[in-house]
Amino acid sequence: MKKIYNYIIAVAIVLTGMLQLVSCKDSNNDWSTDPSVTKQRPPSSLTVEVDSATLDMSIQIGTIAKAAYYELQMSESPLTSNADLPVEGTVYTISNITEDQFVNGKISITRQNEYCEFKNNATYYFRVRAIGQDGTISNWYTNGMLYYGGISNEKTAKNMTENTYSAVDTPSLLWVNDNDIDPDALTTSWYVPNYVTIAKIRNETLGIEVDASAATQNPDYTKVKVWYYKWEGLEVNKEYTFSLLDDAGNVIATITQSTEYAPNMSLAHSILAWEKIDVIGAKGESKVVYDPDNYFSITFNEESAANSGYVGPSDNKKYYCQTPDKKVYISNYRVQVKNTNTLEVKVPESGRLYLYANGSPTTYKVSKYLGKDEDNNDQWEEIQKVTVKKDDKTPIQDEGGSTRQCYKFAKLKLSGAVDGRYKIAPTASKSCYYYGFVFVPDDPNAGQE
Repeated sequence: MKKIYNYIIAVAIVLTGMLQLVSCKDSNNDWSTDPSVTKQRPPSSLTVEVDSATLDMSIQIGTIAKAAYYELQMSESPLTSNADLPVEGTVYTISNITEDQFVNGKISITRQNEYCEFKNNATYYFRVRAIGQDGTISNWYTNGMLYYGGISNEKTAKNMTENTYSAVDTPSLLWVNDNDIDPDALTTSWYVPNYVTIAKIRNETLGIEVDASAATQNPDYTKVKVWYYKWEGLEVNKEYTFSLLDDAGNVIATITQSTEYAPNMSLAHSILAWEKIDVIGAKGESKVVYDPDNYFSITFNEESAANSGYVGPSDNKKYYCQTPDKKVYISNYRVQVKNTNTLEVKVPESGRLYLYANGSPTTYKVSKYLGKDEDNNDQWEEIQKVTVKKDDKTPIQDEGGSTRQCYKFAKLKLSGAVDGRYKIAPTASKSCYYYGFVFVPDDPNAGQE
């Protein structure tokens, strides 16, 4: 009898808790759910793409059942899933987005819109939420990660905030590729948008102006027209500023870039060979490879998937790569770094790391290690972004006189990290093939007669 009595008490407690979630609308016992304890499901995804020629944004929202409409916010400051976290800049809100407004599942926001004007070489952040047919509101959706505050350490909280957003980078109008930097020359590149006419390129440092018609079109770009102009006869290791001018004489883009000392290959260290077990494990594992002198190392972190695509000498494959001094190197090795897997580099001094690689294309965020914070969490600071392009090759003549189409290197400038640690993290889920790594430390005698 005692057991039955205890069971009845337990059931009564459960029912009492359940009754707290409902309310009585009238004396006829018309029960309904209290809106304060229900929540609309958030959208399932958010994808933002930018059109380089127009700077228009194409936005795809993962729709869900029972959503009446969606609300989208955008800003030049990070927007997280936590609506209570402060936003430093202006937030623009687009309300009442319904599915019948979608074209092929997407909505478009033009460069010049009623909220803001998108600019080149900028980062824009987005978040979206759903409003249900019953008026309930979902949490904000960004990139699927959730951070709702509560961390007292400011550095850690900032790091969490900056890694829980959806963002898109608009392209630079004017740039200098890393492999277009020579000791006595710089090659400036620019693309042609459809909202302005580019008339001239000017070397502000030398006061020399060149008509845009003197530039050469880059055939590697198909979605937009890209032109380049090589400035030769420059001083070694000197900074130069360049500007693009429109047909009215207005400066529409400016960039500053320095020539460099030629890499001293007698100081170089390389990781050009590895066994499959050295670079490919299982999801969640990390693999470390060292150069033959144990001077520097590359760690392959397999956070999102196991790496794959191993090729070794027995496979009889040849991959032609461009060396730091722009000669031909033939690699017989390859590994595919998958999805969002990261690489870590450890070097004993400042210098330049050259990646022999072929991407999807893949843009990487390069960060230097700052050490531990008060809560013993690792702190990193972004120092560079670099893009490994797909099948980006350049013709180079080998020692036998044959011209080889070689993968262009991607160059990372590494300096100032605690313990010489650097992280290379893809900004999107993209795979990339690697054929080798070369580190050239800064030459302490460079520039001395």
